Amino acid sequence: MGPLFQELCKGPVVVVDDRIGDERDSINKLIAEIEENALPVLGYTTIREARNKLQGMLFSNFIVIDWKMTGEIEEIPTGVQTGDELEAAAEEEVIELIKELRKICVAPIFILSTYDKDWIVSRLENKGILAETEGWVFIENKGTLCETRGALISKVEEWIENSPHIYLAKCWTNEWLSKNTAVFWDLHQLNTYWPTLFYHSFETEEDPILALRDTLFQLVFSEIDVSKIDPLFINKELGHADKELETKSLKDLYRRLVYIDRDIDKDVRPGDIFKKDDSYYLNIRPECDTTRRAGSNPKIYLLKGDVKTAEDIRKNYETPHGIVDKENQITMLLLDENDFVVFDKRKLSVGNYSAWEKYKKYRVTHPFITQIRQSYSSYLGRFGVPSYPAQMLESLFESSNELHDK
Repeated sequence: MGPLFQELCKGPVVVVDDRIGDERDSINKLIAEIEENALPVLGYTTIREARNKLQGMLFSNFIVIDWKMTGEIEEIPTGVQTGDELEAAAEEEVIELIKELRKICVAPIFILSTYDKDWIVSRLENKGILAETEGWVFIENKGTLCETRGALISKVEEWIENSPHIYLAKCWTNEWLSKNTAVFWDLHQLNTYWPTLFYHSFETEEDPILALRDTLFQLVFSEIDVSKIDPLFINKELGHADKELETKSLKDLYRRLVYIDRDIDKDVRPGDIFKKDDSYYLNIRPECDTTRRAGSNPKIYLLKGDVKTAEDIRKNYETPHGIVDKENQITMLLLDENDFVVFDKRKLSVGNYSAWEKYKKYRVTHPFITQIRQSYSSYLGRFGVPSYPAQMLESLFESSNELHDK
């Protein structure tokens, strides 16, 4: 076992093969080798069984699936008879499992088969699954991978070493989980009812659940150690010299970093962006004023923003030194495919969320919305920072009074 595998591969390994337990099949040799490397194996003999246990695969290291699972189909699809049709239906089940696994964990999937490799790759690509070179699904000869000791581990190591995405994902996940565990046990040792104490102290100032979220994030984040991340595995050659494509990819990544458009309809928060007619509107009202108001229709404070051209920006900013906003402006890049949208802090309107809900398009993520809120705090007249719990302050002042009396 190599150093990368030993250091980064810490979770369970999932094996889906209808020959598990059949000593004549080579899959059992592979399972034995994995267990010898001190990794737990989650073994399933049917696709249905694996699907029923998907949530338990959350932090899987890697996944091994047999491509030919015809013996496990429990319900033959309508219209399917036997032979090739049955085999195609079984392959479809495997493909659907692969798609579901991608939503659960960041893990390589090894498909074991004696079939032609290129044919399987074409089947996967037709279903929108990238295989081999730039993908996360690898097709391996079952006999070779299972019978050759160390072959699978070498493949996993090679995959981690050549993929900055996977290397960083494994480093980050392992570090986050270990520090998250340490923080929770540390808080438990201080007081087993620490969530209740924090909840009560946050109640008067803001949404207690959101405050707990932020508190936990800060506690865990402050413990995260990135010194073990080796830049050599991150700083890779991009493999092409197309600067235009590289710039486009960078823009796409920036959009994903700053704006989200998934799961933003459940509530209203600062950073929500609405588009009405040709203008954009940014909700600047603090989170504690707009969340968890039972039976209410919260007011939102909206700053109006308009699309600007690069020439407009050049006229108003010292662009050689970057974009430094004027005191009354907030400039947002690449919002909704626009190069620049400038929000005017003087153009504030107040509205009911229900009237604007249908116009919501994006939400600005942290820490960008934090910086925006801080820049607007002088206009809003408040900082939105929770005060110290009254119970704690009273106790401190009582202690001081007692000391003074003595």
